[in-house]
Amino acid sequence: MKQMKKITAVVLALVLALGLSGCGRLQIAKELATINGNMVSVAEYKYYLESIKEQMLAESGATDAETFWSGEIDGKKATDVAKERARAEMLRVEIAASKALEKGLALDSTAEGQINSVVKAKDASTKAQIDSIRSSTGLSEMGLKNLLTKTTLASMYAQDVQITDPDKLAVFDEAVNEKYNSDYARVKHILIMNAKQEDAAAAESEEAADPEKAEAEAELYKAEQKLLADEVLAKAKAGNNFEALIAEYGEDPGMESMPDGYVIDKNGNDASGSGTMVAEFTQGSFSVGIGEITELVESSYGWHIIKRYALPTSGEMYDSAIQTVKGYLMQDKYNELIDSYQSEFDIKINDKEIEKIKID
Repeated sequence: MKQMKKITAVVLALVLALGLSGCGRLQIAKELATINGNMVSVAEYKYYLESIKEQMLAESGATDAETFWSGEIDGKKATDVAKERARAEMLRVEIAASKALEKGLALDSTAEGQINSVVKAKDASTKAQIDSIRSSTGLSEMGLKNLLTKTTLASMYAQDVQITDPDKLAVFDEAVNEKYNSDYARVKHILIMNAKQEDAAAAESEEAADPEKAEAEAELYKAEQKLLADEVLAKAKAGNNFEALIAEYGEDPGMESMPDGYVIDKNGNDASGSGTMVAEFTQGSFSVGIGEITELVESSYGWHIIKRYALPTSGEMYDSAIQTVKGYLMQDKYNELIDSYQSEFDIKINDKEIEKIKID
């Protein structure tokens, strides 16, 4: 659930986005922008957009992408937010990659070999991922290779800044602690599941044999579980020992492996790195104060009864969360640094082309 933000910017100028299409014809990349005269294609921008879309959906915990993209974020269309973030990331890569070349940084044969092996992937899994990227973006083989070269150069520049000029990315303990205390919560919960956990093949067999009976039994089970959830909530609100209730009724195996609870941020990312919570769980966790218990929080898993605890101030969970917070703050400082270089560049972006791109 923890997602350490790596210091990554994004792209140097594409020398010329001409590549071979699958049928062997020359494919001319459509221009979206020029950075100091170097062309950036629409396909490249779509690469960043796809990455941003995936990130935003994960952070939101949304299970219905169509609903999410038709909604708003802080008063702006979610689609416009995604496009703006992708535009910013595209510029950062271009600038950072250019800065890398200015400093004499270059890919060695190992890095070039890794890029070639990715672009010309032979194993089925990697090839499927590359095919998916090219299909969703329109990148040619050469275009993808150039893009990966630029993102690698941008990462090299970020690492170089960390090593040669760390003061530019320094974060202070006061800022780290402030963000930790404002953006994180420690919670435990009692999960009452809304469906039986049975072997998928057996469940499928039962449903195939008598679908109406299977549906009726599922509805009955769900109703009984809801009554149980109400009963357990009443016990929790009455002051029964919460840990004892977890042990007796809880159906989340994570509560056994993590007896101290989950430390999550406002996006639902767990500081232990074990995953991301569903949106309903995250919202419930931050809806109560320390020592308080939520009402029933319903998610696709069932009903959660969540209790919020004081954040840890030491230990593995605390250390993990603090490192994550530092990573976020360093990322912010790095982005600010790269953005400050924009005045040095001749940047021309055709925003009308960006507006034409549909998100669904």
